[in-house]
Amino acid sequence: MKTKIYIAAIALFVCLGGLFAQTKSDILARATADSSYFAINKKSGWGQYASHLTPIKTDSVMIETVLQHDKSIDWKQEQYIGKIKANGMQPKASRTASFNLLSNTYQLRVEPNGKCYLQLTSGSLPDGDPAIVPVRVVYKK
Repeated sequence: MKTKIYIAAIALFVCLGGLFAQTKSDILARATADSSYFAINKKSGWGQYASHLTPIKTDSVMIETVLQHDKSIDWKQEQYIGKIKANGMQPKASRTASFNLLSNTYQLRVEPNGKCYLQLTSGSLPDGDPAIVPVRVVYKK
């Protein structure tokens, strides 16, 4: 009886170990699998851990996403991060929204064609390379 319990415990440990032994790349690849609302600009090195677009009332949209990029780009210049693909979520005119992360201020610009641009407007990048930036803004459609 004890042998069966030990074998079951070892099998469970091996199975669960495979689930938890993941690299950042594995997690990122799985998280970016759902790109039905937002297409990240992978060609320029952007990565995305999660993305969520939500209509707010009838005239606004909230975008929440967690992005990553190495520090080799000029974060003080606008960087094309990706495109909103969901119909009805793009604004009728260019919209800009600022958001703060601790003492840093970022700006997200969303174009009528859905293209999104991110810029660090004040402060400094978070520690670590690649830099990981959570984005949460509301813009008017």
